[in-house]
Amino acid sequence: MNGWMGKILHIDLTDSKISEIETQPYAAKYLGGRGLASRLYWEKVTPDVKAFDAENRLIFMTGPLLATGAQGAARMCVSAKSPMAYPEGYCYGSMGGYFPSELKKAGWDGIVIEGRAAKPTYLLINDEKVELRDATTLWGKGAYKVEEILKQVHGNKICFVTTGIAGENLVRTATLFGSQLAAVTAGFGAVMASKKLKAIVVRGTGGNPRVADSARLKELNRYTIKIKNTVSLAITPRIGMTNHGHVLKEVGKRHCYQCGLTCSKLIYRFGDDPNLEDLRGCQAMEFYLPWVYGREDEPIKTLFDAPTLTNDYSIDTFELQSMVEWLFACHKAGALTETETGLPLSKIGTREFLEKLLHAIAHREGFGDILAEGMMRVRGEVSDKARAKFPYNVAPIGMHDGVPPRAFIAHALLYPFETRMHPVTVHEMGYVRMPWTMYQMDPKSSPISPESFLKIARLFWGSEAAADQTTYEGKAMAARNIQNRTYLRDSLGLCDFVWPITYSLTSPDGVGDPDLEGNIFTAVTGIPASELGPFAERIFNMQRFIRVREGHRVPEDDFPPEFNFTEPLMFGVHGGKMIMPGPGAQPVDMTGNILDRGKFKAMLKEYYQLRGWDERTGLPSKKTLASLGMDDLPVNFR
Repeated sequence: MNGWMGKILHIDLTDSKISEIETQPYAAKYLGGRGLASRLYWEKVTPDVKAFDAENRLIFMTGPLLATGAQGAARMCVSAKSPMAYPEGYCYGSMGGYFPSELKKAGWDGIVIEGRAAKPTYLLINDEKVELRDATTLWGKGAYKVEEILKQVHGNKICFVTTGIAGENLVRTATLFGSQLAAVTAGFGAVMASKKLKAIVVRGTGGNPRVADSARLKELNRYTIKIKNTVSLAITPRIGMTNHGHVLKEVGKRHCYQCGLTCSKLIYRFGDDPNLEDLRGCQAMEFYLPWVYGREDEPIKTLFDAPTLTNDYSIDTFELQSMVEWLFACHKAGALTETETGLPLSKIGTREFLEKLLHAIAHREGFGDILAEGMMRVRGEVSDKARAKFPYNVAPIGMHDGVPPRAFIAHALLYPFETRMHPVTVHEMGYVRMPWTMYQMDPKSSPISPESFLKIARLFWGSEAAADQTTYEGKAMAARNIQNRTYLRDSLGLCDFVWPITYSLTSPDGVGDPDLEGNIFTAVTGIPASELGPFAERIFNMQRFIRVREGHRVPEDDFPPEFNFTEPLMFGVHGGKMIMPGPGAQPVDMTGNILDRGKFKAMLKEYYQLRGWDERTGLPSKKTLASLGMDDLPVNFR
């Protein structure tokens, strides 16, 4: 099997049993990563299983492109029943860095973990040698201390995944934390700790997987590096929106295993202090901005240390951002007091407040015990006055409306079909809008003219109509294409910060390459790229089956949140007016827009038809299942 290692590690912690699952029967239909993990979840985790039950599975799954040398291919999918979901249900996450590729080099395509150990345990994988070891001395320690101890025992070349105190105390928002600051949300840190599993350690020396055509892969890698020239995200959106980009200085880049591409995970200097330099990236570095709460005089070290503090406890920063904003609003309105919460609410924005908040949540002390249940469950534990201050975009896992459907019409079909917000599916159109906006401001700054944008829409989203955000035409096909490409990416092991390459600042017309992932897949596996289409449909439908079996209602839950139909869009994604491509990809102001319910229903109907789904059940028809080789799945069930 070119690209795959051929076996998956199966761990039963209850019986301390270690066995193998053959990869090929699953990969033949579901590739790897998210696709393969979802099929295993379907088979192993029944709807009655709770997130912290021993019967829940924690699944780590790589894809066929990892550790092959393919650029931007270093991510694995992590899946389980999530304690953050409301109600509990299936979810997935993505982990990058070095751990995923190290697992493949050790000879494994993935790990499936079930059961519950009798005492704290960690899993040690040293190529073919796999052991369950006593983790009593690791239990009760933060993530960074666990890393330090594991490297003292097993050497600096190991890769690891662990969870901190929040995970041990079954905080529903607890994360997994791994090598090179990799993290996975959805409460999977609590799932791992509920199994009395403190860490996974891997050392792989067995070499990389076989590649079908190494010369072709090298050629494609050179081409990828050449055209992957996109807008820098060095200044993250929230920091830029609040006019504080000056507090950051990029001083270096970080790269995941075998990747030479640039992404948004960079090494920064904070302020002018050379001692405040480290790897940071994405939302985690901007969840706690002191100046947002009127703390312009707060030392820059608070901003620098905030992600480290959360990593050590292992608490989800998306959730924390919503939570701190809510507590701030409640304190200002007198809806919550310091006496009620035991928290210094008058000091929000300071290091003191953050440290006390994190400690209270991680140890489930006082009001922290309520907050540890996550925002969706907090809602039922506070007064009406406090509940009224909830951010409108709170979601069980993440935040709604980051790239709003009221501006990107196709996104009205992206948000409802995912179990987590902000779903990575919304990045594709959002990323292309950035260089288009730059062109509108200064044509010399970007090659993404309206003509280029229309070509991108045609090649990637199925029609030029998909570019026009004033109409619902072409959006159902655009949504399907984006979803399929995203599910393939997550199943192959590709990185969302790199793929797809929809545009290029150095290509003659600014347009990227929609066929590149398929060509790389063929070079690695020898399988024709034309087979990726059916793979994508199987994987997407597999998740659909899981969600409906776990209670997703059709069609009610296929609608975006109600505010999209009733509340005008008052500002852009990161502040200001929402200027979007309209007819001919010329700029139009979408500020004040709402979704049209009748047009959305027609778009949803068209989407069902494109998917080959029965309009009544919202599930694939018998004909569709047969064409995909998924005849073993039920046509009708609830």
